[in-house]
Amino acid sequence: MKIVQLLFFGICSIGFTQYNGNALILSHGQLELAFYEAPTVGSQYLNEIYQEGTAIIDSSKEENRLMRYNAYTDEMEFLSKEQKPLRLLKRENIEVILNGKKYQVLFYNFKNKIAKGYFNPLNEGEVVLYLQPKKRLSMAEAPDNGYDDLAPAKYENKFEYYLKNGDKPITKVEINRKAILNQLGDRREAIKRYIKENKLRLSKLEDVIEVLNYYNGV
Repeated sequence: MKIVQLLFFGICSIGFTQYNGNALILSHGQLELAFYEAPTVGSQYLNEIYQEGTAIIDSSKEENRLMRYNAYTDEMEFLSKEQKPLRLLKRENIEVILNGKKYQVLFYNFKNKIAKGYFNPLNEGEVVLYLQPKKRLSMAEAPDNGYDDLAPAKYENKFEYYLKNGDKPITKVEINRKAILNQLGDRREAIKRYIKENKLRLSKLEDVIEVLNYYNGV
């Protein structure tokens, strides 16, 4: 549940508004505060149920645990042998296989800084496209009047794509022709011929992956 604070101005009295939820109203002078327990729609997890997952350490040692990915906090959670919820260390030498997907910890460019997070690789080779399967929380919105319901807060998908080309931190990329070709500039003309011959559209994820496989010689 998310606490939402609404401000109402009155004359030293308690005001009332209709809402299907609990409200705690405090009055002080000319300023009145109404606190509502607003519902939150959706989930911060890709799957709330813990599933059998495998943590691979240094590409060799494997540990099987019940796991789930928190896409809002970008944390991999697991249950200990005592069924205690814990968070997996976010380190580059640890990757996870969960629900048929690989989760790798990578450095990436974020708001002109270097951050670290979980990514799903979508192909193999020198140039790799990654999915960042994150979620964001949109805030609850106050009603325009006292007779409408409060618009709930929502967890929404904020999936983004990043490209790895060389040893540098991966960089966000849009799924379109211009952005992809700019990342493959050293073989631009050959890539353009391949796209034309195979009638590919770089606005489609599967076609982008096919182009990257061609570039990598897969």
